[in-house]
Amino acid sequence: MRKKIFHTKYLLLLVGCFLCNWAFTQEIFVSESRNIRNDDAYAIIGKIDEHILLFLDRADKYELQAYDEEMNEVWTKDITLDSRRAKILNVSQSGDSFTILYRHNKRGKILTQAAEFNGEGELIKNDTAHIQPNRGFYSLEDHSISEDERFVLMYQFEFNTRIYATVYDLHNMETAWHKVFSINDIDVDRDFVQAMVDNTGMPYFIFSKDNRRTKRDENRFYIISYDAETQKAAEINVPLTGYVWFDVLFKYDNLNERIVGAGLYLDKRYTEATGYFYLNFAPKQLDIQQTHFQTFDPKFVVRAIGKETKNQSIGEVSIQDLVLTQDGGALIIAERNRFYSRTGSTLGNIYAANQAQVFRMDYHFEDILLLAIHPDGKLHWNDVLQKRQFSQDDGARFSSYLLMHTPRNLRFVYNDEIRYKTTINEYLVGTKGNQQRNSIYNTESNDVSLLLREGKQIAANEAIIASERRSNLKLARLVYE
Repeated sequence: MRKKIFHTKYLLLLVGCFLCNWAFTQEIFVSESRNIRNDDAYAIIGKIDEHILLFLDRADKYELQAYDEEMNEVWTKDITLDSRRAKILNVSQSGDSFTILYRHNKRGKILTQAAEFNGEGELIKNDTAHIQPNRGFYSLEDHSISEDERFVLMYQFEFNTRIYATVYDLHNMETAWHKVFSINDIDVDRDFVQAMVDNTGMPYFIFSKDNRRTKRDENRFYIISYDAETQKAAEINVPLTGYVWFDVLFKYDNLNERIVGAGLYLDKRYTEATGYFYLNFAPKQLDIQQTHFQTFDPKFVVRAIGKETKNQSIGEVSIQDLVLTQDGGALIIAERNRFYSRTGSTLGNIYAANQAQVFRMDYHFEDILLLAIHPDGKLHWNDVLQKRQFSQDDGARFSSYLLMHTPRNLRFVYNDEIRYKTTINEYLVGTKGNQQRNSIYNTESNDVSLLLREGKQIAANEAIIASERRSNLKLARLVYE
């Protein structure tokens, strides 16, 4: 499986708009195929000037490929970094340039570097973000990027004792700050939930404490933040008294300067969700916290599981995304999915960005569950988008959906079936919950197998999607008129 190294930015969904016209036409342009190896990686950069750019991390070199609007290849250029054996952390576009953030070893040190290029692949600036000893005993390391793609938070846990954190400013090509945090009474494997960074470069490390039935009265989220101006760290406790959560996702609302979290909670079974919860609070005004728990509507449960049941809960469901609205509310997007292992040899990665080996697997990705939430956490509307996707031994990379944001609606674009010849469908969902399902494309016409959930939206009406089939890579440009 190929690993992907891009990040897709989410947009604020405009509130108060209505879907005035469902009539859309679309065009799909597909490039010629290029051969790739199993250990090749690539990142869809986006559109700079008139060219759509693709970065390739090949076994022996780095490449930049440019395509025109009809996906004809215009040119290919080799890209030089300071190390041929670098670990690519992030590739992001900013205006008419793009930056590659990467890490490599040099003389017993670990160097994190940033290289900025223009749309022709010419180096503009090369900068060293951080140098550190090659300790080799980190229990977890990852990175997160701000909504505006300006700041990258890179972090490493030293077992259960310290967090090494660096925030890099991609716009100014300079290190914003570096800090080592001491942590106490934290089991990283058990307690760590998520890390994120806002548009000012402030980080938030989120942990879960006492999330189990026997300690439900003490259940809480514990958050560490850091203000680089004052050079002070702050600790935030968000109580979940009386509840045990099932799944959760946090985002920082830069418009309203608040942390927003939404998830599912359980009653009896750890694999079944009984309802949703919603958190909304300003990190600097902890006395103004909004926490709301609400059980699922019985009719919603029936639509989600497809049958009447005495047990008002939904199993095999996970939070996939959280779309923020301008008024402080959100749309929770969940999906029903399940995986079954089969006996046999290991086959590679379960997800494109994950290096863990897994056994042979059957993947079921089914209905999409939508919960529109008011700023106070109460339900506005809910709905179920029906789909059935089944695949084997592919890491479910062709399953799920591509989410496209526009001012008036959301588009959920997905493969109807996970096979070579299939139809690409979409659900259009308006801000008031009105929806329409359309069939938009048949993959047989261009001999493609689209990795829709790994696609990248580059404009309100446009997305670039990779296709992988028999070690051949193609790019597809989906455009709505």
